[in-house]
Amino acid sequence: MNRENFIAASTSTRIYEDDLLKARDLERLNDYGSLREVINGLNDSSYASFIAELDRDEDYEEILNKELVRVYEKISEVTPDKNISQYLLEKYNFHNLKLVVKEIIQEEDYSKIYSPMANIDTAYIKRELIKLGDDELILDEIGEKDERNIYLAYAKEAIDSYKESENPAMIDISLDKSYYERLLDLAKKTGLDSLITYTKESIDLVNIKTILRIRGQKLDLEYLRKCLIEGGNLDKDDLLEMASMDISGILVRTSSLAINSYLAKCLDRDKTDTENLLDLEKTIDDHFMDFAKEAKSMTYGPEVLLGFLIAKEQEIKNLRIIFISKLNSLPKDFTRERLRETYV
Repeated sequence: MNRENFIAASTSTRIYEDDLLKARDLERLNDYGSLREVINGLNDSSYASFIAELDRDEDYEEILNKELVRVYEKISEVTPDKNISQYLLEKYNFHNLKLVVKEIIQEEDYSKIYSPMANIDTAYIKRELIKLGDDELILDEIGEKDERNIYLAYAKEAIDSYKESENPAMIDISLDKSYYERLLDLAKKTGLDSLITYTKESIDLVNIKTILRIRGQKLDLEYLRKCLIEGGNLDKDDLLEMASMDISGILVRTSSLAINSYLAKCLDRDKTDTENLLDLEKTIDDHFMDFAKEAKSMTYGPEVLLGFLIAKEQEIKNLRIIFISKLNSLPKDFTRERLRETYV
């Protein structure tokens, strides 16, 4: 990848960064007493035009979705490498893939909760899945080069996993594995060593989160084995051994890895696995933001674009936390504790 190809795109992105909400802005919004006040408090931000179109305060997701679509379109216009933005769009693609698979299995219509951010052809995938039925999917016959068929293969694998196990949870398990497989593939396509490293660390953190979740639910090791994602720095045998360790043991086992600093910050041996799980989820978001913050010191490069998109994703998440809190009249301190780190 030629970093100089990103000079113009990085310059444009630095301008877009001026619109990001700062930590003090989120603190101000959290101090408001109602959902309406929070929405009004965004009237001098990049969300203003979408607020004017809002019919009901409770439909705040429309504001967030429209703003996110706008930002991704801006980056798509300037980036010389679509893999950069595609890396972050995959979570929306796989959200919709899960819904498509469940529609076929459950014979329901979930199109109303499809993510507008996804850029896969769900109609094609659904049609091909129905046509296939129980037949084996052979990519060579339908065109492996057609990217739609990559997602079709992921969806078919999820359906087959469900039918083999008769366990609905296998749909999410299969597609979560495919999601990280896809992320690692895209990271390698960008040629960014930092993104490859980040993705591998993310897989490790998610696997440890899975260990805590399954232990909290008192499920067995065989179930854990099915849930673990490959591609990280910790292999499956290491992770299975960690399942029987206490928090101190997990910290010792990961002491040589970069993720140890994140685990040490959030895991507490005096807490239950469920309590540690909640803290780890927030820490995973902090890991996400730390990757973005590294881009701030760079004059130009793909990291600048990726850092901005991550920052916007985090901003949207923080606004959603505030909106939900105000809608449910939750205490300000409770909300403040759950807000994620900001880019600016």
